[in-house]
Amino acid sequence: MFENIENFKLISASTGLSKTYGKVENRKTNSFILRTKGSAINKFQDKIIETKVNEMIFLPKGSCYEHINTAEEVRYAAISFQGDIENAVPALYELEDFPEGIHIFNHLAANWKIGNTSEKYKCLSLFYALLSYVANTENINYSDKQRFSIIEPALIHLKEHIFDSSLTTDKLHKLCGISDTYFRKIFASKFGISPQKYITNKRIAQAKSIIESGDFYSIKEVSASVGFSDPLYFSRVFKNTYGISPSNMNKDI
Repeated sequence: MFENIENFKLISASTGLSKTYGKVENRKTNSFILRTKGSAINKFQDKIIETKVNEMIFLPKGSCYEHINTAEEVRYAAISFQGDIENAVPALYELEDFPEGIHIFNHLAANWKIGNTSEKYKCLSLFYALLSYVANTENINYSDKQRFSIIEPALIHLKEHIFDSSLTTDKLHKLCGISDTYFRKIFASKFGISPQKYITNKRIAQAKSIIESGDFYSIKEVSASVGFSDPLYFSRVFKNTYGISPSNMNKDI
């Protein structure tokens, strides 16, 4: 859907508390809705889509649906835009492998209305990065899936050891019996990022969850628990990803 958007215009960005129930007869804009707390379902004529935390739903202009919360408190972040999208249909996207997406929603919600020209250009740049991620996830076809099965041993190893500080990317291609160059090429075509960036994203997302829970003694402890041996480096990466340092995050909640 997102390979090309005609007549594009960014309309609004916001965060808020989701209504318990709502019914939309004819949506006026295209929107990405990120679930930031709780869960909800959208009932369309031909499908039902449930969104949980860090999942994003695309709601095309003209769509009709019912929205129903499935948790006591449900929060969202939303980006709405105009644009002609060919064969636009409701779709669900997982942002677990793209924690920058969460920062994009928060940044646009905080800064799009400011009116500063340079800030608006930055918001547009971030939104295009989100569109790039979405378009990349849609480009996976059947032949790609067959090719991706080659790197399955590495993916299993990553899942089991993602938070081990001793984890390195050097052995991943060996687990698959292919060259490092070919492994990185297949990995990047599947996830849109390098193996190292994938590891970093997973670790930073986990660290954010730990900090939000408040169940930790120090940032150094959080850093070590997700695989960073250098807490200063961890703090820099965290701030670059979410726009706020880990030590200040809970202060702004």
